[in-house]
Parts: sequence; C-alpha cells; structure tokens
Amino acid sequence: MRPKEIIIVFLFLTFGLALRLYNLHERTSFNADQEWLAFRSAEVFKGDLPLLGPTTSVGSFSIGPGYIYLLSIFGLFTNNAPITGAYLSVFLGVVTLLFIYFFTKYFIDQKVAYLILFLTSISFNLISWDQLPWAPSLFYLSQIILLIGAFLSNKNQIGYFLMALGFTLGFQSHFGIVLSIISLIPYLIIVRPVKPSKKTIIATLLIILVGLLPNMLFDLTHEFINFKRIAIALKGDGSDYFVSLNKIINVLSYNITGIIYPKNNSIVDVVLTKSLFALILVNAISLLRDRKYRKISLLLLITAFVPAVLFYLQQGKFSEYYLMMSVPSLIFLFALFLNRISEGRMVLLIMLLVSIYLNGKEFINKNIPWNLKAKEETVASIIEKGGRSNYGISLTTSLGNNFGLKYILKYNEITADMPPKQGETKIFSIIIPEGFDGMVGMEDHGGIGLRWQGI
Repeated sequence: MRPKEIIIVFLFLTFGLALRLYNLHERTSFNADQEWLAFRSAEVFKGDLPLLGPTTSVGSFSIGPGYIYLLSIFGLFTNNAPITGAYLSVFLGVVTLLFIYFFTKYFIDQKVAYLILFLTSISFNLISWDQLPWAPSLFYLSQIILLIGAFLSNKNQIGYFLMALGFTLGFQSHFGIVLSIISLIPYLIIVRPVKPSKKTIIATLLIILVGLLPNMLFDLTHEFINFKRIAIALKGDGSDYFVSLNKIINVLSYNITGIIYPKNNSIVDVVLTKSLFALILVNAISLLRDRKYRKISLLLLITAFVPAVLFYLQQGKFSEYYLMMSVPSLIFLFALFLNRISEGRMVLLIMLLVSIYLNGKEFINKNIPWNLKAKEETVASIIEKGGRSNYGISLTTSLGNNFGLKYILKYNEITADMPPKQGETKIFSIIIPEGFDGMVGMEDHGGIGLRWQGI
C-alpha cells in the first residue's frame, strides 16, 4: 500500500471506529446472549476451558467456542466488564471493513474500494450490527475470507487454506456457515478450482480439524450428544415458521440498499429499494458475459441467492436472520454496480449525499430500550441507596427482559437476595419495561423502573 492509500484507509477506518464507539454503553444491549457469553468467558482464565460455544435457536446444537476465547482475551483489558463484548464486536466490525476494502480493491476496482469503504463505515445498519455483542459478530469476516478463498481457488492453492479458515471462523460464529459452504459447491463445480496437492489437502484438513477439535472432544466424551443435535436442528415443519418469498426478497433488497438508503417504512421506500436492487442484479447478470468480471459476479450471485433459496425451502428449521451470510456478497454486488456507474460522477455524488444524510439521521435517532447503560445506572442507584448486601431484589419483567442483570449485579459485587427471602423488609424492585404489570418506578433509568421499600 502506498502512503496516500494508507492515510485514506486509516482515516475512513478511524471514522468508522469513532461512530461505532460513540455512546456505546447506551447504543448496545446486554441481554440473554450477552450475559451467557460474559459469564462463560469470565471463567476461561480461571481454568474452566469451554469445548462448546453458544447453542442454535433450533435444535440446541452448539457451535465452536472460539468467540468465547476471543471475548476472554478482551476481558483481560476490561476486567470482564459488561461492555467487553461490545468492544470485541466493534473491533471485529472494523476488521471486516478493512477486508471489504481489500476484497473490492483486488477483485473489483481501487477507487470503488475507497467509496465502498466509506459507505460501509457510515452505514447505520452495519454500525448497529457491530454494536451488538454476540457470536455472529464474527460472521461477516469469516464469510468474506470464505469468498476470497473460493475466488482464488481456480488459480492458487492458497484458496483452499482460506476457505478452510473462513469455515473454521464461521463455525465459531454461527451454524449458518453450513449454508455458506453448500452455496459454494455450484460455483466450484462451474469454475473448476486447481487440483490441490497432497500438502494442501493435509494443511486444509488440519485447519478444519483445529476449528472442530473442541466440539469433537466434547462429543467423544459425551456420547456424541452435540452431533446428534444436528438431526434435531435439521428437522422442522415449514408451517411452524413461514416467511413468504416476497419477504425474503425484501430482506435481501434491504440488506444491500440499506447501505445508502436505511429506510423501509413507506411505499416510496419500497419502490426505491426494490428498483435499486433490480438494477444491481441486472448489472451483475450482465457481467456474466464480461471476461474480466464474469467469475466474481458468478461467485457473488450464487453466494447471495443460493442461501436464500435453501432458507426458503427449509423454513421451520432456521430463523430469518440466517440470511445474514448473503450480506457480504450483496455488498460486493453493490460495489460492482458502483464500478459500472463510476463515470457518472454526479450520480455518485447524489448517492453519497443521500447516504450521508439518511445514515446520519438514523444514527442520531437510534434508541435501544433497556440498554446496557440503563441497566448499569439502575444497579448503580441500588448501590447508592442500599450498598451491596442486606436487602432483596425483586424483578418484575416481561419475558426475557431481566437477562443481563444477574451478571451486572455480580460484576458490581452485589450479594443481595434475588428473589427476596420471605419476610425480608428491605427490597428493591426492578421493573422492565417501566409500567409493566401496572408497576411504576420511583426512578426511571432508560425505560427501567426502580422502586424500593424499607431503605
């Protein structure tokens, strides 16, 4: 990289990082997934090494524990504070931005790489994704590495290593990586990758083995219970969870057009996003006749839409956000479109201004109810009024909204009784959301009510 390029990329990444860190405590959540990961990662350096990662929502199959280890490393610098996961997620998001730049630079165009890096740096949707701390934070990065490996595989043996690495990282992030691998099969059949040498085969298998080894060790010592859960994950009735084809198209179109137009509320929004989506697809299909961009366009089209087709055919087995594996491919299809219209500077300028305005507006108005800051302020108020012990804490919450509080209370060394013991007179009541079940707090912290008696 030349000095000028380094400076431009550094400035864009720094700006993207600043946006993702801005008021992070009140722009991130700390709920069920975050609490589980926080408790688990805090035990790693105490010698309790996990062999399994988080479980899938369907079938309770456990992915790899890699994300837990990453979180524990970050915890060394934050003393395992509740915000640790958000910092890790932001870090992974910025690394993903860098990989988006490199992919676009080397496989599409240098100038377009600058533009797509800026647009993804300020994208409200991507910022929101990067501020959510959970294992799928690693998914976009693993998917891009997988795409790079697949594209390089028809010329260079390194492609096999990268595909193995992408799969391994993806397996630490989400079960959806399986759909990503399946979607690569038709592309590899068409382009015919170079024949791998014995050393390549061995090295590739070793990479995959390292990634799967913890899960394999667990299954070997637990009667293959986790492996058996795959069958449960693959079962299901489409009538249990049905998403129409139109809804899938809406999700795909918004995933790509949301970079510059993060609105999907009115008929005008739908028309604009669908129209842009259609233009991007037409451009990608037309490039199949272009020798320079044929293979990259084919790869991106297949990896964007084959998972969507699989999802539609296998409904009831997976949740809708499994379509996230198509996001990197859609971003690069958009980059191909920008490359096609790059000579129309006025069009690009208008697109850029619209993106800055709309993403800025969404960014300013972002509101996360019962966010991490609200929960931390609620706990801080309890400590101020009652100390850290000799009282009870009662939770009055709608289903699931109490998640996160146990870890925050433990982190602040609160040893109060939760729930309160029978006959206890000193009690704090936490109400989420404020007003739930007719209860109103004496204090309100970001939509969380706090009451007390006997204090």
